Amino acid sequence: MAASYRFAAHPRWLLGHVVVLAAAVVMVLLGHWQLTVSDHKGFSLQNFGYALQWWAFSIAAIFIWVRVIRDRARPASQQSQPAAPDPARDEPVAYRRYVMPTDVETPDDPELSRYNAYLRSLGEGGNG
Repeated sequence: MAASYRFAAHPRWLLGHVVVLAAAVVMVLLGHWQLTVSDHKGFSLQNFGYALQWWAFSIAAIFIWVRVIRDRARPASQQSQPAAPDPARDEPVAYRRYVMPTDVETPDDPELSRYNAYLRSLGEGGNG
């Protein structure tokens, strides 16, 4: 098992370890700072919430980094394989091309006819 994590000692991965660890420490310190600000204001609920949020971010950063390392260490044979094709779901989807209606004029509505003529003149480059 330890041999599969040997890649984590590569300088690129070591840099990642340092960056994530530094980010987590900074976020913990920011949470502590928010907590002291909250105390100086007579317990500001907003600053207390920010402190909790910074600490949650630091936990999330470490959790995600551990998941990245674990996923990278997993052998390719254990990587998620695409699901077997399901004949019931592999039916082709029928797409229909949109066809613009050609008869947009209505003889019983002269205002709509004038408006459509105006739009047609704009499309042709005229000014109406």
